[in-house]
This record gives sequence, C-alpha cells and structure tokens, in this order.
Amino acid sequence: MYGSSVFGATESVSFLETEIYQAALFHNNIRFFLMEPFNPEGKLKGLLEMVRTLRPGIVPEKAQSESVVLDGIKRALAETPRRRHPWAISVKKLVGELAFRRGDPKPDIQFFDKVFRPVSDKPDRDHIRVLLDGLAGEKSIEKRLTRTWIALRELCAAPYDAPKFAEYLPLWNEVLGVWSSAAAWYGLHGHLYAGRLAAVNSQISIRERMDWRAERHDSEHYIQGTKGARASEYYSMAKLLPSQSQRAHYLQLAERDLEDALHSIQDEPSGYLAIRGHVRLMQGDARKALADFEEVRRLREAAGDVKGFGESLADVGLAHMRLGNLPLALKLLREGVTNLEDGGSPTFAIRAKKRLAQALLLSGHPIQAVRHLSAAHETALENHIYDQITPATNVAYRIAKAIRI
Repeated sequence: MYGSSVFGATESVSFLETEIYQAALFHNNIRFFLMEPFNPEGKLKGLLEMVRTLRPGIVPEKAQSESVVLDGIKRALAETPRRRHPWAISVKKLVGELAFRRGDPKPDIQFFDKVFRPVSDKPDRDHIRVLLDGLAGEKSIEKRLTRTWIALRELCAAPYDAPKFAEYLPLWNEVLGVWSSAAAWYGLHGHLYAGRLAAVNSQISIRERMDWRAERHDSEHYIQGTKGARASEYYSMAKLLPSQSQRAHYLQLAERDLEDALHSIQDEPSGYLAIRGHVRLMQGDARKALADFEEVRRLREAAGDVKGFGESLADVGLAHMRLGNLPLALKLLREGVTNLEDGGSPTFAIRAKKRLAQALLLSGHPIQAVRHLSAAHETALENHIYDQITPATNVAYRIAKAIRI
C-alpha cells in the first residue's frame, strides 16, 4: 500500500513515499525487495518508477517468491556492516557512483528525467505555499529538501513541459529554485536526476517559457536557474573530478555559461562575478579572481547586503591567501566569519571558517585551525550541509574531541 498521508487528509504524499525518497536519494546501502503477488496501486507504482529513474537498478524489475525474498533479506542483514558510514560519506559515494558515470554534461538533463508520476489530480497551490513558507528560518538542509520534495510531487500533476499547464510554471520555478540551492549544499552534484544540475536545467527551460511581466525579477530570486547557477554547478562538479583534463573541461563549460549570463542579465552582476572569481581561482589566476571578488564586495556593500557582503569578504580573503598575503587574508576571513554568523548564514559561515582554518595553518597556528575546522564540521553535521564536510574537517573534529581543544 502507498500509505497514510504526511499532513493529514489534504496531503497527497505518504509517509512511505517520504521514507523511500529519503533512503533512495540520501543513502548508498538501501535494498528493495518485491514479493509475489505484487500488484501495486497507481501511486506506489509511480513512485517506484520514479525511484528507478533517480537510481537505476535499485528496484527489481520483477517480484520474487516469499522464500527467495526472505533469503535475500537474510543475506543483506549478514552483509550489512555493524558500523555505518556517516551520511556525508554516503552522499559523496552516491554522487561518485551515479553522477559521473553518465558521461559529459548534457544540456538536456532534466529534473526527474521528465518522469512525472502524479500523486494528486491537480497541484494544491495553497499547500505548496504552506510548505515553502514553512522553510523560513529552517537551517537543516535535509528538512528543506524533504519539504520541497513534497511540493515537487504535488506539482507532478502539472508537468512543466506540457503547454496546458503553463499557469504552474512560476510555481515550478520557485520550488525548483529552493531545491537547487538545498541540493548544492547537500552535495547532490553531477548527473543525478534529482541533483542540482538537473534542477537548474529544468529551471532554464521553464524560464524561457515564463511570462516575466508579473514575476519578481530581483537578484535574490533570479540567480537560481540561470546559466550562472549552472556554471556554479559545473564548478562544483569540477572540484570532484580526479583528472586535470576533466576539471579543465568543466571549468571551460562554467566560463562559457558565465560569459553568456553576464552579457544577458538584467539585474546586478555580483552573483555571477563571485562564481567567475572562484572559477578563475581554480584555474590558478588569483589576481583576476581578486578583481572579481573586489567588485562583488563593492556592489554588495553599496546595496547594504549584509550576508552577501560577509560572503564577499571571505572571498577576497581567500584570494589574498592564495596570493600569499596572509595577514590581510586572516583579517578579512575573520571579519567574513563574524559577519556571516551575525547575519544568520550558517552555510557560507562554514565555508568561511574552513578558509580561515587554512590561513591559520599556513600562518603557524595549527591549534586555532583545528578549532575552526572542528566548529565548521559540527555545524555542517547539525544542519546536514554535507557538501562542506571533507576528510580534513572529519579529522579535525576527531582531534578536537580527543584532546578537547
């Protein structure tokens, strides 16, 4: 059975679907068993088809006898390690196994691979609004993804590629924007059909068909789902690739999208310049990166963007660290961390703390570096910001706990 609803009779997504979604998307050690006779109702059948799209091969194609299923469960339990890996490692393994084996970036990869399996007759606009409004102040990336998943499944009743549902395009755009941001921080990079690249590509397609005369068009709502956001994803993917040639290829794709974005945007360019600065930094051109970051700082300070200004301080500090200007880098990074924490931006504060730790280590202050890395790791775990958890933060966290620094 598909199961009972999450939020009462008005909710079309069940607890069962929510649990399967979380397990299929976030874990690397899930197994499905289908036992005869297996004749699922429409909603459950649609859910399993969608899971097959998100993670090919995870759901068996055919049901099996009770004895075969029970034997399979026994073997699975016997093979299950006593100590599970943290979710952060599970997500990275999932991305590594599924995302990059699909080859080079494909401009047509879309969210859900356009496999829409509706769970209701029509989207409930009011309920989707409640789900989105309920995210205000929510720092847990996992909770943001789960609530947004329910909104997306509601919208599956009005596929964004069907002209007759054009009235729902703004809502698709908004919900995918929330998903795209959360997916990036959770670490869902690459060619996952529920990852950031697919979400951004779908948003680009949606925005090409939207009537923007009645929609908000400011930088806060505009950056997600543009070529600038796709460039950011290519940059994130490049960081995960093993070879220099692969990294260079993805960075070139990022550069191409950024140039297109900067030539066509109608809002201020600080978001795109910040992404270009990081691409240039990864390409080894710290001076050009610094020029981009300084311009971002100027624009955000003039706009009174407190959190954005803190982020830009950390970026400028990072560029100075790469250029060897450690005293100035430390000053800027400390200011950036303080500004981001005061502004209630834990995601960017974590990233800034990691940079500050690196600068402290280079400056001969290893104990302080471990403290900041450990604090970054703890905040990332607490809020499920797995994209920012690295082996270095894991080690620092264990050291800090062991010696209580």
